[in-house]
Amino acid sequence: MASFAELCSPPSACPTRSRRAFVWALLLATLLAGAFTLAAPAAQAQISYDARYRPQADYRFVETDRFEWIYPAGADTTTALFQNALRRSFRSTRSVVGTDGADFELPVVVDPISGRANGFVTPVNFRSHLFTAHPTFSFGAKFDSWAQTVAPHELTHAMHFEIDPGVGLGGLLGLFSEDASRLVHGLAPRGWFEGAAVYRESQLKREAGRLDAPLQVMKYRAALGSEDPWSVGEVMYGSVFERPSRRHYLGGGQLIEHMAHERGSTDFFRRATRWHHRLPFLGFGAALWMGTGQTPAQLSDSFLDEERQEERRRLDSLRQAAEQGVTDPQVVAGTEGLHVRRPYWLSDSALVAYASGYATRPGFYRIDARSGERTVIGHQAITPGYTYALGPDTTALYFARPHADLLVENATTLKAHRLDLQTGRTRLVSETGGTFTPARAPGGAVWAARRDGSFSELVTLGDEGATPQADRPALRYKQVAPSPSGDTIAVLANAGGRQGLYRFAPSTATLEPWLRFEGGSIYDVSWGPEGRYVLFAADPSGIANVYVLDRRGGDVRRLTTVRYGALEPTLSPGRTRVAFARYRHERFELATIPFRPDSPRPVAKVERDWAPRGGVLTASADSAASRAGAGRRVSGAADAPQDGFYSDLDAASLRAQSHPYEAWRHLFPRSVTPVLRGAWDLLGTSVDGENLGLGPGARISGADPLGRWAYNVRGFYQADRLWGDVSVETGLVPGTPSLTVFNGPVEAVRETGAGASRLEAFELRGLRLGVDQRFAFRKNVYGTSLTASLAGEYRQSRPITAGGAAEAGFTGRATLRSDLTFNYRVQKNIRDLVPSTGVRLSTSAEVDVLTPADATPSRYLQQQIDVFWPLLSGHNVGLRTSASFLTQSRRSFFDVQSFVPRGYQGLDRALPGTGNYLRLGAKITQPLWYIDTGSVMLPVAVDALYGYGLGQAQYRVAGAGPALDKRRASVGGGLGLRLRPFGGISLNLEVGVSYRIDARGENRWAPHLR
Repeated sequence: MASFAELCSPPSACPTRSRRAFVWALLLATLLAGAFTLAAPAAQAQISYDARYRPQADYRFVETDRFEWIYPAGADTTTALFQNALRRSFRSTRSVVGTDGADFELPVVVDPISGRANGFVTPVNFRSHLFTAHPTFSFGAKFDSWAQTVAPHELTHAMHFEIDPGVGLGGLLGLFSEDASRLVHGLAPRGWFEGAAVYRESQLKREAGRLDAPLQVMKYRAALGSEDPWSVGEVMYGSVFERPSRRHYLGGGQLIEHMAHERGSTDFFRRATRWHHRLPFLGFGAALWMGTGQTPAQLSDSFLDEERQEERRRLDSLRQAAEQGVTDPQVVAGTEGLHVRRPYWLSDSALVAYASGYATRPGFYRIDARSGERTVIGHQAITPGYTYALGPDTTALYFARPHADLLVENATTLKAHRLDLQTGRTRLVSETGGTFTPARAPGGAVWAARRDGSFSELVTLGDEGATPQADRPALRYKQVAPSPSGDTIAVLANAGGRQGLYRFAPSTATLEPWLRFEGGSIYDVSWGPEGRYVLFAADPSGIANVYVLDRRGGDVRRLTTVRYGALEPTLSPGRTRVAFARYRHERFELATIPFRPDSPRPVAKVERDWAPRGGVLTASADSAASRAGAGRRVSGAADAPQDGFYSDLDAASLRAQSHPYEAWRHLFPRSVTPVLRGAWDLLGTSVDGENLGLGPGARISGADPLGRWAYNVRGFYQADRLWGDVSVETGLVPGTPSLTVFNGPVEAVRETGAGASRLEAFELRGLRLGVDQRFAFRKNVYGTSLTASLAGEYRQSRPITAGGAAEAGFTGRATLRSDLTFNYRVQKNIRDLVPSTGVRLSTSAEVDVLTPADATPSRYLQQQIDVFWPLLSGHNVGLRTSASFLTQSRRSFFDVQSFVPRGYQGLDRALPGTGNYLRLGAKITQPLWYIDTGSVMLPVAVDALYGYGLGQAQYRVAGAGPALDKRRASVGGGLGLRLRPFGGISLNLEVGVSYRIDARGENRWAPHLR
């Protein structure tokens, strides 16, 4: 292991001698704890490898120097774009992250199943997934392609997972499973590794990454300018109940940049990451201290002080440069957490806009232009770019939203809809998938953009599908807007990192460049009445502001000067006012200003009718143009970097080198971990009998990158015999069926006739066949889904001695188990702790279909229905009523502690026995404080403090109705805390007191912890 001094650079970042002694003491304690962890059964967390069902496309496989490419046939060009982006950014990304070793390899799955523009890296079954679809909003407006944006970002994560940890807890895990070691890296705060990836992406091209993109950085600047700027703990762990939801990307990237600028390098990232990998249970504060030489408090103070000073200087400069002052609009609607996006005027006194908020259900709303009063039109999801359009007769809206696949998890496709403004009803415009930004032109045609690999194309939609209109490949369309007369279609599109306006003439079927800024991007477009004025938002000054183009004279003028951002302008029918969305901290306000097109405002130099240049490769092999035989090459931009994109020849070469993907070639073991059965017996047991002793062994697991097959094999030696189990799961068909064969010993405590307890040993063998499937019926503002699992098991058991010898013959039992969870129209707003509306039905059952003659058949059924009421949803109050039914053939044979009313847990005689039981309950949850921050000193994020009150009553059902003499009832309340250990899945910790109405012989008041 490298000495501690070698890990500190520069010297000023090294801790003092006393700090070193403290660190070495912690490291020694960690090694001892790690050794005990490997021996203790409670800490033997086994990594499970699962299969995943996906459409069985013709996947191809190509292996390069550093990457293994798995992609569907036909996506050769998209894969070539990703390959080029990773190859060109490999060395510089490695220098930022500090990954050790020259043998870095990464499987990459080019994934077409999702309509989202995204990518991710998973440490378990280590691989990266890169989605082919480009964003429908303007993220990455200055990147040459979506591949150039997402691929290096995800490569940063992959290299982070591969940092050599050295000696420590994570290093010990790595001796048995590299995936387990990578998983410890994933326990770092999200703001740490997302911040590093954002920092890396922002180095790829000037003013392109999130640290420079105006629509991204405006959210960070607004937080700095607020009375409550983000702390280091907030940017490290991200937000759950506060907007923006991705502050860990924005703030984390700014923090990493701050430290890199202060220290002159990013060596601190590797040092801190390694120390956290060694001591993950201490939280990230110690690792941050060791990696940077500053305590978290010192780092937070220096970071915030410098950033706030810079923001004050920026605002002062803005005020001085504004000739007519900073725009002070009339705010029609604007409260904390409320986002009002893309307004359109219905009349001079009313607007329609898409709104969502802390206590506002997402959807389209009619808004009074004077009072700001909102009236819901329809609750609908929408694409992230909010690119819907008002119909020419102002009676309907046209929008797109994602549709979930019924069987394939996370698979979505975009489809266009029409929303009637009077009835709120919607219907599909077309069944064509991958369509977005629909807009109806006068005369009836609905124009839209359709996904085409990593690019998109201009189409018209009809009952029979989509008809391509413009033969211009290698564009990323953002918005389509027909003029009021229908003679011109304004198209916002991106070509090679230059985002501007194009115009399409339906009469001549020509798409030509129209208007763009030399040093900025255009983000949206709308037509004024009669089509004389075209309004849009652009950022040539580094801040998105509202601009207007007068088609009569060709003048372009700026209408606003705002501090952070102004977007989506629209002109009133009387041409007197402009409405737009203005960003401030935690909100997008609906604001209006007088329309003064002759007002002198500085305008950056614009480009008109520029010569079309692609900047990226042209018609892709997986594009509609190529499928039609119209493939061609577009020359690169004059200022394109030397690490330009692959040509068509490279895509053809990729096809030539590829061969069919074969899962069996990728099923080598990924994890070999130790097993120690019966380790708790080392601590001693108070029950005499047949103790089987220790069972050392190993578990071997693996899966292929696509998840078509997964397996887990375990073997151990105990009671003088070799035991084990084997499970295999496949994703070739829905339900991901699994087969498990097992043979192992079990210990059971039995009551003797004298009332004493005795430990008895049994051999249990058999097989289990199961399926598990989620059905997504509707994924909209209201969600409806069913999660179902069914397992059949045949097992044989016989008593054995402590030495493993049989004491009797086998007896067999066959059992069916099922679990169902059905969610009907369930919905939660951002700050709802529980759903604000909907119904949830859950069922768990087990029944014997074959039972030994002298045994009691096993029968168990528990059903629960929860109804969530929206009565106080405007205050984020959660109100739930529930009814549960339980029947079982043995007393507490199953875990029914949760069925007992609050305050009765732990009382054996309160547990339901054999028979039928009914439980009724109600619970109200009131948020008290949205803390929504993490601690770098403790590995936990604390999201919210809430109060709750509840009442429950349990009855034994006998004969015609509940037997009141068997009732157990309580009322109570207390405080709850919403936590995220290691920033992961949310957990609720509730502490309260219950009044046991039917207590018999006990104190009626009982504390409870849950």
